[in-house]
Amino acid sequence: MSVRNLALAGLLGLLGACSVKPVDPYSEPPLGTAVAQLRVITNGEVRGAAYAGCLPDSQRLAKAGRFVSGHRPNVNYPQFPEVPRQLDMLARFAPKLPDYPGAIRRGEGDYSEVVTEYRVPAGRPFLLDGGGVAAGGSVNTYRTCPQVQKVVVFEPGKSYEAYVGLNYIPVAGGEVEAMCVFTVYQLLPLSKPGASMPLALPTTQPAQQRCSGR
Repeated sequence: MSVRNLALAGLLGLLGACSVKPVDPYSEPPLGTAVAQLRVITNGEVRGAAYAGCLPDSQRLAKAGRFVSGHRPNVNYPQFPEVPRQLDMLARFAPKLPDYPGAIRRGEGDYSEVVTEYRVPAGRPFLLDGGGVAAGGSVNTYRTCPQVQKVVVFEPGKSYEAYVGLNYIPVAGGEVEAMCVFTVYQLLPLSKPGASMPLALPTTQPAQQRCSGR
């Protein structure tokens, strides 16, 4: 088995191991809590949870689903949430993430970007966990994105975007190159209606020990 095939097998094994324990859907903070607004954009999967110095059981914020011809959803690979939420947020800044075939069972449709919006706790550390993309290429080639974890602190009343997944950028000769993205930024309004600009949000790495009792 080649090094690349070993890497893919390892990644798929990790993803499978993560799926053994059910992942709860994200639950918004209770009324009266200081919150910010977060738009999650991904063609992979993003999870989140309040962070207190150890790794918690994160909750699912968004997960890309697979779609067949005519952009019909494959019921075996549903997106989450099936009906994305929309809040009264500033305009989206990030460009659309591309569709891509899965590394296995390519004939069952392409993974497609999902965009959904949440209220998230502000003024305290919040863990974002995403990546783990395995995309099929031509013949037996594939591209992967590793799992990434970042801790951020949102400000009350502000709007943010988390942009996570696999993208393609143009390179010399008219070709494209795969690029893994995981960026979180604040949205700032512009004078032009329906436009916004990003302000990079500082991030830190979480501790790697699990919280007690996990």
